[in-house]
Amino acid sequence: MKKYVKVIICLAVLAGIALFVKSRWNAWFGNIPEMPYAASPMPDRITLTPGEDFMTQRTVSWRCGDTLAQSALTLVGAGDSVVLQADGVVVESRGGRDAFYCARLDSLRPGAEYRYRVSTGSVQSATHSFVMPSEDKPWRRFIFFGDVQDTVGGRSGQWFAKLYRQFPDADFWACAGDLVERPIDAYWNYFYSTADSILASLPLLTATGNHDYLKSLYPSIDPRWRHTFVYPGNGAATAIGISYYIDLPDLRIMVFDSHGINDCVTLAARYRWLRDCLRGADGKWKVVMYHHPAYSVRASRNNLQIRNTFVPLMEKYGVHLVLQGHEHGYMRNIGTRGDHPVYIVSYMSPKAYPARDPAPGFKVIGGTPMYHTVDYDDTEMVFRSYAVDNDSLVDSVTVSRFMTDSF
Repeated sequence: MKKYVKVIICLAVLAGIALFVKSRWNAWFGNIPEMPYAASPMPDRITLTPGEDFMTQRTVSWRCGDTLAQSALTLVGAGDSVVLQADGVVVESRGGRDAFYCARLDSLRPGAEYRYRVSTGSVQSATHSFVMPSEDKPWRRFIFFGDVQDTVGGRSGQWFAKLYRQFPDADFWACAGDLVERPIDAYWNYFYSTADSILASLPLLTATGNHDYLKSLYPSIDPRWRHTFVYPGNGAATAIGISYYIDLPDLRIMVFDSHGINDCVTLAARYRWLRDCLRGADGKWKVVMYHHPAYSVRASRNNLQIRNTFVPLMEKYGVHLVLQGHEHGYMRNIGTRGDHPVYIVSYMSPKAYPARDPAPGFKVIGGTPMYHTVDYDDTEMVFRSYAVDNDSLVDSVTVSRFMTDSF
């Protein structure tokens, strides 16, 4: 009799596991089909990203057609004109082929304005411009937002245009991942239509999110991602191009990929890389950005891998601000070092998730897409949160620059 009971229990457990896997199968492995497409024969998706030295370096990337051709960038500044040859690569996706190009700009002058156009074969883009930041600004500012993930025909275009208009002095925009709903050409096209030509003139720093990945037992980043956003090659050995750091005169922002941590090897590599970045940033403001939050907005979520591995590291080395996304709600809490680290979770998407009741020390706001300004000088960093629909101030916090060295 006992033998039959054990068999029944085993079968019940297996049935329960099978039902659970079935309920989660689409979430784990269900990729939206990508319809066949043909890349535009004209340069598009023109994107300006910073180099490691924010004050003197930029990279311009673009897409044009599906086969490689001679490509270049013509740069004009202060009466001088230079033609830079571009590197190209063909990327195979599930729906088609894309030829991506990039040109790296070095030794740019702080405070100078530049105009440029890109060309591939016999076709060329419109002229775009950008302004390098001045070295002597008493206060600097950047704009942060979380997941965008807009539906086709949504409102993100209005929001991007508003941010660009209202904050012309921002050095850059930063996003904590999931810019697009899913990694397919239709959503990439929609995102670039909403951003208009903004991304060709204003540097964007973005992290990778789970919606930037193709689902599988071992998820892989959409192959177009690294060639759309060409960041410095100073990242972790297992995450070149999807982890990186940028240095400003008084700030280092470190961005790493939290979704691609699939095993002990990638976890250890991310940990060592971030530790070395933090050690090299003593004396600067330290900002870390990634997708999956250490502390969850949703009661059902617990990102223990992030919390147990990276929170002690960030608190040890005096990180001031931690920018996160993923959970489509707003939350702010503060770490153990006086008034920092300040941990932020945010989103700017039409999709909102239920938020938990706030615990002591946690400010939680649900159902309010937001954007944020980060202003800093030598001694203070001020983080302000605004409702994206009506620009009302919903939260703010000030961080003092003290206890920044490791202990």
